[in-house]
Amino acid sequence: MKYRLLYIFLVLSILIPSEIYKQVKVLHVSSDDINLFQTSGIEFDHADYKHGEFIEFAISEDDISILDDLGYDYEIIYEDLQRFYESRLTENYTREFGLGSMGGYYTLDEAIQRLDDIHEEYPDFVSEKISLGQSFEGRDIYAIKVSANVELDENEPQILYTGMHHSREPMSFMNLYYFIYWVLENYNIDEDATQILNTREMWFVPIVNPDGYEYNRSIAPNGGGMQRKNMRPTCSSTPDGTDLNRNYSFQWGLDDQGSSGNGCDETYRGNSPFSEPETQAIRDFIEEHDFPIALNYHSYSNMLIYPFGYDYENDVPQEDLDTFIEYGQDMVQYNDYALGTGTELLYPVNGEACDWMYGVHDIFAYTPEVGSQSDGFWPPTNRIVPLAEENLHPNKFIAIHAGAVLEGFI
Repeated sequence: MKYRLLYIFLVLSILIPSEIYKQVKVLHVSSDDINLFQTSGIEFDHADYKHGEFIEFAISEDDISILDDLGYDYEIIYEDLQRFYESRLTENYTREFGLGSMGGYYTLDEAIQRLDDIHEEYPDFVSEKISLGQSFEGRDIYAIKVSANVELDENEPQILYTGMHHSREPMSFMNLYYFIYWVLENYNIDEDATQILNTREMWFVPIVNPDGYEYNRSIAPNGGGMQRKNMRPTCSSTPDGTDLNRNYSFQWGLDDQGSSGNGCDETYRGNSPFSEPETQAIRDFIEEHDFPIALNYHSYSNMLIYPFGYDYENDVPQEDLDTFIEYGQDMVQYNDYALGTGTELLYPVNGEACDWMYGVHDIFAYTPEVGSQSDGFWPPTNRIVPLAEENLHPNKFIAIHAGAVLEGFI
């Protein structure tokens, strides 16, 4: 019965055309305009915003009608973002750590195979892949451990790296593979790589949302698919799914500005905290470990975001806030990403992973938003390696400094 229903769902997903997204610029926009957009149902999934001047963002065709009803003039930068992204991706591009066949990005199958390949090449440093659980459609959510003496459970600080809560953000996991290869290839060559592998246990969950990513491959085999959420049926039309990064329990459903209760919206939070098997898998995994620090990768905006993001008044204790800021300043010293909370840099969110990790488990968790406005959700193929390189320092930094966080000093 389960497979019959899955078959019917897959057929319907093919028959129903995927949502078309445009890139638009609205001029002379203030914070009051932003609030009006949000209360009217227009959702922002990243934006280039200069107060009083303009806001540029991706918008669905449905939300375009809201913008029209509100009477705003706007310029359409790209009529179809998926087609625009596809035009910048090169087939079978290979360089450095071996890029994938989907415009340089690994397909889901390639990403999983790569975990096996890394383990086979470095069995003393990389564990076999471990399934943390299954997605809504029954795909495994894999993790690997990277450390010297990897088979031993040593008394070493543990660090968590995750990617792809949102399935149209492949740089969120490509940069993790780049870092894994860097630290392994530079063992006993580079001092930082050697120290990290000898004294830390790093855990990687590259793809939290395998269903959404596989759907994107099905609609855009060369890359560029714009599905954001998981694949739970929540809407009679696209976009279906639950936003996994609004489904965590901390401040879940606080308001309809930081998430949505409408299953057709991009920021739909689900019908309850941890309603989704993907977030349940991350929750259970974290509760089985002792992570003092974490990076939950997303894209895009050239930002490094720290908790809390659910309200404009940040009630993180001052001592911890100082740690977040000092660590963050060090992490962005080379890539010049903007540093701040979500409300300071983007917009309020609730039910978000980093807020939950810190608010419930005291994990110093950050959200790096990889890439600029021009990179977008699917950066051009020749930008994959440079973007991975510019996040090498933050990845190294949290591994090296996890011990200091664990001991309560910086």
